[in-house]
Amino acid sequence: MPLPQLLAVAVSLAALPAAVQAAQKTPYERAMRPYIAELNRQRPGRRLENLTPGDFELIMEGFEEGLTPAVRHQIEAAIGEGCVRTEAGLTCGNVATIGVFRRQKVLPAFVHEVCATTWKCDAMYRCVQAQP
Repeated sequence: MPLPQLLAVAVSLAALPAAVQAAQKTPYERAMRPYIAELNRQRPGRRLENLTPGDFELIMEGFEEGLTPAVRHQIEAAIGEGCVRTEAGLTCGNVATIGVFRRQKVLPAFVHEVCATTWKCDAMYRCVQAQP
């Protein structure tokens, strides 16, 4: 095999693990990546990506009250379309809502509201809310 072709094959094989790893991300991980990145940008260390789906939804509901009726309708539609055939419970709705927040460019404002809470987590679903 000529050297240029051999180098091309070697480069392709070297990139394969990264491509396989990226493909192995779950839909949840792909959807939540922008939220987690914004959390880490605004307030690293509180590990608020570990809130329970229920606590996360409560924060979302409070934030949604300040959105326009059109955006709230988009959230309802995204949840209806994305979650009608799934048994993911609150997580599905949370992911659909994060998608609308991202598309409407209100994700940074939502993350600011999450960070303004008194929640702090040390592991998945192991979170405490300090009393004000």
